[in-house]
Amino acid sequence: MRQIYTTYKIFVCILFVITTLIIIVSCGGDDEKKIVKKSKDIGNIHFYIDNSASMKGYFGNDAEFKTIISDLTTKIDKTIKPIDIWFSSGKDEKYPFDAQRFSSDIATTIIADRNGFQLYEMIKRIADKNDSCDISILVSDCILSFPDSAIKKNREINKQEAPNALKNNIYSTFSDLKRKGFATSIYAFNSKFYDVYYDYQNTRTKKLKGNKRPFYILVFADKEILAKFNANLADITTFKPEKSLLFGLNEEPVMDYEIIPQIERIGKWMKSSKGIKDIEMEKNEPMQFCVSINLENMPEYTKDVVYLQKNLIIGAAGCKVGFEVKEKGKLDKSKLKSEPQIKLYDKATHAIIFKVNEMALSEAKINVSLPLHYDTWYLDWSCMDDKNLSLVEGKTFAFEHFIAGMKEAYETKNKNHIDFSITLNK
Repeated sequence: MRQIYTTYKIFVCILFVITTLIIIVSCGGDDEKKIVKKSKDIGNIHFYIDNSASMKGYFGNDAEFKTIISDLTTKIDKTIKPIDIWFSSGKDEKYPFDAQRFSSDIATTIIADRNGFQLYEMIKRIADKNDSCDISILVSDCILSFPDSAIKKNREINKQEAPNALKNNIYSTFSDLKRKGFATSIYAFNSKFYDVYYDYQNTRTKKLKGNKRPFYILVFADKEILAKFNANLADITTFKPEKSLLFGLNEEPVMDYEIIPQIERIGKWMKSSKGIKDIEMEKNEPMQFCVSINLENMPEYTKDVVYLQKNLIIGAAGCKVGFEVKEKGKLDKSKLKSEPQIKLYDKATHAIIFKVNEMALSEAKINVSLPLHYDTWYLDWSCMDDKNLSLVEGKTFAFEHFIAGMKEAYETKNKNHIDFSITLNK
């Protein structure tokens, strides 16, 4: 009987331990969940070229378009991941060879000869094929237009409806992408153009003979995947767009920062969990510290040091403070000795050096913000009447409404690109 009782006690103890372990595992906190979460890897890369007739002039003579696209497809294929190439207008047709063969074919073959197709439908069809980790790239002149049949009934319909129906079609398409968790990058280029140009009434103008015409490269993918792809794209030194915009990558402001005590330090103070503590300030002797931030998912124009220095809003309560923005590469990394500090430095893209000249209170706060503004270069690349050939060069019909549709689709309640606070304590 005693043996049975002892065995029972052992069984109960084992059961208690097992139950406890199950509870601990199932009730793990956020930290455990974050550890389990895996980052996504770039999946398939699909490269689409709009081959409607309006693109034909980019394939002629010495048009830069061919060089840019050939170089990009080759570099992506070799340095990021193998790609498949498609031609797209009313339907998508897969190019049967590899990227290397494509470089030769694009130099010798006029590819764009299909009837035009509404841009929003093309984008929707392409994006719908994407798996969650895939990337789709579309090269197009991004001209908003109704089908020929609608233009024949109303010669002014494209001009009249660009701010309305055409823009709203783009809005709906990119709203669907946003709901799927997709972000979008758009890169703008110019190229010589050798062919007949069709104006907004679909009327043939005289043949252009090397006039500059814009074209655009759109990239859409899951937010995390697109951020990785953009970083890889930036490493391709020959990829040099004239302008760019990002949508959907930075829906939340940059709120994280790190104080790196070893860099640009002046005065006696200690780093704390919320900012700076144990500050000792002598009269007429300022204290200075370095804050590192990561702006890799921000629009390109906001990463410019001059732009940041001019547009950052620094609010100070209880102290007087000045600041200087620097690129990470301008900092003296040699002062970093510990591995954690080096990792913090490596994660950053920029630094803000704060110089506190006076601290009247025992506790002060520095508020840092960068208002959310989109670059407006696209307005200069747009025209609403392209019947005059002098207006065609360097401009795209109704491009401002194409971008307006995208902006509205990705609009958020967030009003800042950057938004964080630093607490100072004596």
